[in-house]
Amino acid sequence: MGEESQGLTGLRRKSALLEEANQELKRVKERRDLVSTLAERGGGLLLRGWRRELDPDGSMDVSIKELDWHLRRLGLLDLTAKNVVGLKEDGMLTLEELCPTDGELVNRIRDWIKDVWGSPADLWRALDVKQLGNLDREGWISACVANGFDGTAPELSYLFDFIDIDESGQVNKEEILFLETDSEARDKAIFEEKIKSRGQVQRLWASVYWSEQHKELSSLNRPWMAKFFESLPPLVIVQRQRRLREVRRRQRRAKAVFLQKCREKFGSCARAWRRGIDPEGKFYVDKLTLRHFCRGQEIDKHVDLQSLWTTLDSDKDGRIGVQDISPLGAVALASFRAWCRQISGSCRAVWNLPELVDARSSPQKEGSVTVLLNSERKILLRKFVECLKALGWKCSGDQAEMLSALDYFNVGFISEADLYWLDTWEPPLFLTAQASEEAWNEIREILLEIYGTPLNAWRHLDIDGQNEVSWAEFVSGCRRVRFRGDTGGAWRFIDSDASGYISMEEFSPDHYNVLMSFKEWASGLYGSVGNAFKNFDKEGDGILTLSILRRACQKGKWGGDPQMLFDCLEPSSSKDPKQITVEDVSFLDLWPDREDGQDPNEDVDVLDSEEAPSEETEERHPTSAKACKAFKTPKIAPSVFERLYRVPVRRSASAPALKKEDVAMKPEQKAKQIQRTYHHSSLWRQRRQPKTAKSKLPLLEKLQKISAKYGEIEISSTHGLKN
Repeated sequence: MGEESQGLTGLRRKSALLEEANQELKRVKERRDLVSTLAERGGGLLLRGWRRELDPDGSMDVSIKELDWHLRRLGLLDLTAKNVVGLKEDGMLTLEELCPTDGELVNRIRDWIKDVWGSPADLWRALDVKQLGNLDREGWISACVANGFDGTAPELSYLFDFIDIDESGQVNKEEILFLETDSEARDKAIFEEKIKSRGQVQRLWASVYWSEQHKELSSLNRPWMAKFFESLPPLVIVQRQRRLREVRRRQRRAKAVFLQKCREKFGSCARAWRRGIDPEGKFYVDKLTLRHFCRGQEIDKHVDLQSLWTTLDSDKDGRIGVQDISPLGAVALASFRAWCRQISGSCRAVWNLPELVDARSSPQKEGSVTVLLNSERKILLRKFVECLKALGWKCSGDQAEMLSALDYFNVGFISEADLYWLDTWEPPLFLTAQASEEAWNEIREILLEIYGTPLNAWRHLDIDGQNEVSWAEFVSGCRRVRFRGDTGGAWRFIDSDASGYISMEEFSPDHYNVLMSFKEWASGLYGSVGNAFKNFDKEGDGILTLSILRRACQKGKWGGDPQMLFDCLEPSSSKDPKQITVEDVSFLDLWPDREDGQDPNEDVDVLDSEEAPSEETEERHPTSAKACKAFKTPKIAPSVFERLYRVPVRRSASAPALKKEDVAMKPEQKAKQIQRTYHHSSLWRQRRQPKTAKSKLPLLEKLQKISAKYGEIEISSTHGLKN
């Protein structure tokens, strides 16, 4: 029995070995059939057939499930994936198992790329020296040999066919990325390269559509095609830039119209602030108060209030001051207030100086009319200015705006209450500080020392990237660099126009002109600076060198200096100072366009040509018209000025505006108005004024007529006595 069992075991072992040998022969035969089929599909080359039919991603292996599907697709129904792969735990068929010679060659070049270059992308950067984006067979062979690959020319030619699966005769960066050994890095690199290629195609379509838009007979000018083209990312960016420009233009127009309406209704912006916007004398208002003022003066019919508030509240603190409405007027008021405090302790104390007391008690002349003011509480503006200049006062800012703010009723004189109003104001530091060039130079040197280039220093101050730095942002930036000098003096020096903000043009004019010239050129040619950078970056790696930038600028006929532009854009923290990235230039899309000498009031002229709402408009919107007519401004308590003057007038949130004829009044007419308003003749002091009947004339005009009548009676009586 023992011998029989051993014989059966031996037979079984032999049968198993025979079965394995048969399976191996069958596997070899099936693999040979698969190799011949792949070589046939690859134009006589196994490697090209492998990539085309089994391994398009370049992983160099294929699973049983995928192989079974490919066999059925290729028509090899006699072959089974299980027999081709064999008894393997991972169930994967590799190129080296299918064809050891070809597999060894591919592994050799992949190992060389990993050990010498690190990745196929770095290899391509070294091979494509001329940055053409592709290489032919001869260029591929010579470049690989020159860079140290240990292989023969036929082997490199075979590898070229392996890479060039579409038989175009050229290879590019995307086609060699499959040689990466790390599967995750390979998949990521291939995906990114496909996205870059897709972006290049989209930019090409966008540029063609953009250039053909103005042509009437263009094949792309079709309504059903516009939606597709306008949804392309490059054109979406262009549309975003256009909307941004329109918003800024609307904000600029809103401010210009608002200031023009204030001048028309009040004579000046400073008086509009005191009488209408801030009648309570707080020297700051919020958005709701400004909205009430605009509605009370019917300015909201011509101005977008949201755009107006955005452009006035430049520091985004939720409130505005007189410096936002009348910058130069605020400078003059602040400097006058500081001068008054220096010589007498307060503005109100200046009123009692001997020079001003003598000026008020003596006859005051306005134009060609002599006006006698028998009052110690008022002084003509001209006499007031003469006294101040005699005391050594020098105006800085807009003197006319300052005097108009003090002349509350626009009648040509001021009182002690006007100076008291100015005493209640606490102006910001930058309005009272003296301009200091030394302080500004010190701040600039500190910023350049820390950040290297003027642009990097400016971007440190301009946090939001809008090319506008307010006083609050400037102070915050000085604190970050630990500057402890005269911040207000430095601000007054750089903000010479008292606009309330500074730009790169004031910080570094030369660099600003270069950057804006490049921005205008890139926006006109490519829609935006970001799109221009992506068009320059042919490799799609997000990096530009000076040579690429110079070549693109020359091709696009930009008249600027590429070297200066590159030096200006160079980031201080870059690992490679010879390269710039898209983040280094894309911020220019947020900068507002240059106005090119544009008059800020040119948009206001459009408003003057607009007609008033017609009856047809009122019929279409009867509810809104009735609501505007029925609107009444809320009443508030009298201001400090009214209590000191004892004027029994109830003030509303928006004070009544001045008439146009009063604003544009000649000096002689204004002098007559002052004489009529404050007429103190001897006849009035000696005789009691009789009661008169009601008339449509104002009370002061009737009193003046009575005075003239009594003067004629006295003259006629004296002539009778002489006769």
